[in-house]
Amino acid sequence: MEHDTSIFFKSPLEVVSKTDVEKLHGLTMDILSKKGILFQFDGACKALSAYGARVSGNIAYIDESIVQKALETVPKNFTFQARGGRQPVLIGDTQKKPVICPGNGTVFIIEKNGHKRNATMEDFDNITKLCESSQVMDMVGAVPVEPRDVDEKTRYLKLVQHLMRHSNKPLIGVATDLEESRRLFSMLELVYGKGYLRDNSVIAYSPNPVSPLCYDPLTCQALMAYAKNNQVSMVLSAPMAGLTGPLNMHGMAALINAEVLAGLCLSQAVNPGAPFIYSCGGLTSDMRWANSIGAGPEGSLINMAVMQLARFYKLPSRAMAGISEAKMTDYQAGMETAQNYLTLSMSGVQMVNETVGVLDSLMSTSFEKWILDEELLSRTDCLASGLGSFDPDRVFDTINAVSHSGNYLMEKSTFEACRNVWKPEVSFWQPYQDWEKKQPNIVETAYERWQNRIAASSEPLLDPGMDAELSKYIDRFK
Repeated sequence: MEHDTSIFFKSPLEVVSKTDVEKLHGLTMDILSKKGILFQFDGACKALSAYGARVSGNIAYIDESIVQKALETVPKNFTFQARGGRQPVLIGDTQKKPVICPGNGTVFIIEKNGHKRNATMEDFDNITKLCESSQVMDMVGAVPVEPRDVDEKTRYLKLVQHLMRHSNKPLIGVATDLEESRRLFSMLELVYGKGYLRDNSVIAYSPNPVSPLCYDPLTCQALMAYAKNNQVSMVLSAPMAGLTGPLNMHGMAALINAEVLAGLCLSQAVNPGAPFIYSCGGLTSDMRWANSIGAGPEGSLINMAVMQLARFYKLPSRAMAGISEAKMTDYQAGMETAQNYLTLSMSGVQMVNETVGVLDSLMSTSFEKWILDEELLSRTDCLASGLGSFDPDRVFDTINAVSHSGNYLMEKSTFEACRNVWKPEVSFWQPYQDWEKKQPNIVETAYERWQNRIAASSEPLLDPGMDAELSKYIDRFK
């Protein structure tokens, strides 16, 4: 079957009226200008003061004129450069599909039998290999699982080295302060060439404000370092309703908006024109246990509303899409991930993270769910691509060629289209009698599939000489 080359839904789903979007904007401007944002780093306060914000102590009060100035310089489109002949990844209103990024920050692996264990560097490498061979994944990093067996002093460099060792796709980096960022960018220039980063985006980072309305020192330093080096800041606000954000969906949307726009202003104060992606991860809370929930329908509604705000500002958008509270790869895991990704896709999100394999409230990763989530993403992309081009004359000829009560089995149009119909790679679609012979388990099938993909992965993608040079560089900081 034919599908459009663009796989965005034709009309993004809106959950907030245009009037209420304006009200949310006004509320956000009140928060920024009257309540202010706490920046726990003097360098950030100085940069914002020079940019025109009123600073008292470590609180910056940002008027609407400052936000507007930042919106005028931030690029609406830019490109992530890849290596090894891979196509660059476009961000903005020129892109053809949502950019898919892996999970980030989980610390455990949940195996197919439900056993939970600490993640290792081998797990980190295996997920990066799966990203490289994936037909749906566009980028690699930042920390899809947190390996326990890596030297903490050089972790920020070692992880990026391993990303480049096992994938040529564009990079997402890890948290770094100013000095660590300098070392990271120097290491990247060993690979990409001296001065390459000045004019090319090769790595992104997701600074996370400390809700409510605070930027801690590390977040400030990382955001400023990426902006200064013309790399991509993806400021992600993820308050927890009732805990670090108001237990009100409009209040959550306004709080997220204020925190992200404050980060936008800081990035443009450091380097007007620095690439920036508006990111959100609205979380609800189960007040019975006082814990955050990423799989509730209210969280999806908050993120959908925030996506409308990103479109209102004409900023590239990103949101957390695959979160599940499930503790193993089961129906709950699929249901919650489908809810999150499908609603965001319908809302016109341009980039998603936390998309594959994520379980256990962002604490754990499952390789089996990783494979199953790839199929879910592929299904959703097929839905978003729509019915394709419409030629009434051609369709009439097809229908007219078949006699009344006949069939289309042997028609030319059927032969031409049958191989292009979407088909699953993991789900079992054969008749019951075929299933009964083997009784395949979808989790076992996913297990076999990721094992085979890892076994077939090519090694290494970094030139051995360059890999050795990077290792030598990293050893200097042990």
